[in-house]
Amino acid sequence: MAPILSVAYKLNPPPETPLPADLQSNHNLQTTLPDPASVGQKSYYEELRKAVLQTKSELGESLTVWRDVVGKREDNKEAEVPKKSEDDEEDEEEDAEA
Repeated sequence: MAPILSVAYKLNPPPETPLPADLQSNHNLQTTLPDPASVGQKSYYEELRKAVLQTKSELGESLTVWRDVVGKREDNKEAEVPKKSEDDEEDEEEDAEA
């Protein structure tokens, strides 16, 4: 049996998050590695390094899509909260000192 590099994740986005149809919250990345006995130790580790970098890249791309979807929702939430002006903060400080 050949070794396998496997990375899986399960995300739980906020329930109100609108999700694109092609976006899945569960994902599993698998890469089959060569048998170290048949290719030699040096070659095996070179292939392992390539597989780790490729998996890291794929994982990053997939999670970036999630970040963008959820992040846009978070930006909208922050925009709804009224921000205090500097004058309001100064009035509160004066009230607290009195």
